[in-house]
Amino acid sequence: MRPQRIALVGPVASGKSTLAAAIAAHTGLRHVDLDALFWAPNWTPVDTPDFHTAVRHALAAQAWVADGNYGGDVAESLLERADLAVWLDLPLRTCLPRLIRRSLRRAATGQELFAGNRETFRHLASRDSILWWGPAHHHRHRRRWAQRLHPLKAGGLPVLRLDQPAAVAPQLRAHGLLAPEEA
Repeated sequence: MRPQRIALVGPVASGKSTLAAAIAAHTGLRHVDLDALFWAPNWTPVDTPDFHTAVRHALAAQAWVADGNYGGDVAESLLERADLAVWLDLPLRTCLPRLIRRSLRRAATGQELFAGNRETFRHLASRDSILWWGPAHHHRHRRRWAQRLHPLKAGGLPVLRLDQPAAVAPQLRAHGLLAPEEA
């Protein structure tokens, strides 16, 4: 039986949101983007209690695929409710070029992300840019997920760890989460 609550976790630019959207389209599960719950206009984080409430409310549904890279109470809520954790444990050498291409494309097109927020070239050049933040936290996030999703700590939660980009789509297809033509 296909899982009804899927937690998709991993570092910045590992493909979480893209895969969550593809899984949602194939399975009919609701897509919960944790970043969309976290960011308010002008790249202002939502107050922590409000964010936690929004996450708990979204995860109270019976079926979803949720993606994000949050720790603490949010990670606990996500993993406690999940039937399956898909961990995109991809190396920085894979994620960094993706992050650069994605950010430059978003800035060039003015693509709206969350709550009207857009990446701009000016923002990408700033010290609080995702281009700095993602690589600076990559290894710490991989260690955090390795600890939290270790078989002895996952509390029986099945974990699908994907650490090779070429294996991601085939493994998700093998688990019935992606249609054959989706990548």
